Amino acid sequence: MNASARPLKARLQQIVPPLLTLVVVIVVWQAMSLGGFGSLVPSPGEVLGQMRDDADYYGPNATVTMSSALQGYVWGNGIAIALALCTLPFPRVQALFERVAVGAIALPLIAVAPLLAIAFRGNIPSVILAAQAVVFTTLVAAILGLSGVDKTSVDVVRASGGSEWTVIRKVRLPAAIPSFVAGLQVAAPSAILGAIIGEYMGGSEGLGVAMIQAQGAFDIPRAWGLAIVTSLLAAVAFLALPLISQTILPWTRSMDTVLGARAERLGRRNSRLPARVGRGVLATVGTLAGVVACWWLLALVVPGGSAVARGPADVVPYFLNGDTQLVTASGDAEDPLPYMFSSLLQTIGDAGIGFLVGLVLAVAMAVVAHEFPVIERVLMPISIALRSIPIVAAMPLLALMFGRGIVAVTVLIAVMTFFPILVNVLLAMRAVPRSANDLLTAVGAGRRHRITKLLIPYALPALLASVKIALPLSIGAAMVAEWLATGYGLGASMTVAATLSDYNFVWGGVAIVLLASLLAYRLAGALEDTALSRLE
Repeated sequence: MNASARPLKARLQQIVPPLLTLVVVIVVWQAMSLGGFGSLVPSPGEVLGQMRDDADYYGPNATVTMSSALQGYVWGNGIAIALALCTLPFPRVQALFERVAVGAIALPLIAVAPLLAIAFRGNIPSVILAAQAVVFTTLVAAILGLSGVDKTSVDVVRASGGSEWTVIRKVRLPAAIPSFVAGLQVAAPSAILGAIIGEYMGGSEGLGVAMIQAQGAFDIPRAWGLAIVTSLLAAVAFLALPLISQTILPWTRSMDTVLGARAERLGRRNSRLPARVGRGVLATVGTLAGVVACWWLLALVVPGGSAVARGPADVVPYFLNGDTQLVTASGDAEDPLPYMFSSLLQTIGDAGIGFLVGLVLAVAMAVVAHEFPVIERVLMPISIALRSIPIVAAMPLLALMFGRGIVAVTVLIAVMTFFPILVNVLLAMRAVPRSANDLLTAVGAGRRHRITKLLIPYALPALLASVKIALPLSIGAAMVAEWLATGYGLGASMTVAATLSDYNFVWGGVAIVLLASLLAYRLAGALEDTALSRLE
């Protein structure tokens, strides 16, 4: 093959798989529109025709949404990176902030968005929700990248008289760029989704408001066109970030390992059991204190005062007073405390099933995509589209296809958790040094051994960091699914309470979901400690 033919073949290999994917999607889409889903699935021709007619309609709405998403993206990521950098010399303080930051992703949007719409005006709720959607994801990626450096390089700088700031500037920041980029990539579609939900719950303009109007008028082709525009915007944001980083910072084309995180952290993991238990107790107490303090401060600063905000001193007596009655999702009156816990258990069960399904699928697809690049070029556009379609628009279709039970809930949660795990694990697998691959090839190791002995162990820190993100995210996704489809669980009960202005129950639900998410995060951290210590 001559030199001119090779670039042509490479370009075809890049272009053909996405085009084939698009053809398959359109064929399946057309088949669904002709089947039993015609009332909710218009044909591709109808949607494209509507999009052509709405060409002037998208620009103003997309500008409003992207402005809110960009502001939230900058604020959320700025806060996350600043926290990671400022607390790096203080591991225990960093761990506390990391646990408290779980609340940013665990706070149920269906309960928070209406409160924000009451408390703030303009696009501020959308900006806050966009920032909330990205801060934890980027914080975990930043901490992983800054701590995942070669310990020898750190020791050399320190032995030469370098300060901790010199270590950060010369060693940690350059090594953390790939992890930063991965976190910022995953955060980009989330920021757009957060902005749209803010508009959906109380905005005056933007893609979310346009979607509400289309659904209210039962203009299904327009609603689908808006969902497609949203997906395209998210895909552009996701794909542009690595290109920008590789242009500005060329060394990120060759990404180093993140397994260096083990070198600095295993010393704490290998300590004796009593010390580990003591640290766990202190961490739990500190986390609870941090949650209560943040809750109290938030109730003080939220505009609207006692008409909206409820602090611990208001909510605790509400739940402990046996005379209090709550109107449940079924319309019956019930004591709030047992109803709260029974709803929470239902939500945790739904979240656990969806999380496991998303985890298994994401790891399997990451391995397949790494081994067969053509699969990655087919899979990634679909993954981005699924992750960026507003869940408030997708859930009615899922309910029609899979019913209003656990299957529809599982599908939604799996879609929400699949994307961040897939991206992080795939990027970690790509970062395997070429020398390690060459060594296994030289000794005659087959693909199975290379996957099990090299790729998966190498990607394990990224996988466990993704689990930390996906576990709280799955709880929030379960609540959205319960609100939109099933009518049971904490998502449905908090929605009913918010509708009836029972803000004591809403704020109590926010607190208990946050604590449940923190517990899930602690379990993920314990799993990370155990798993990585075995790789020593």
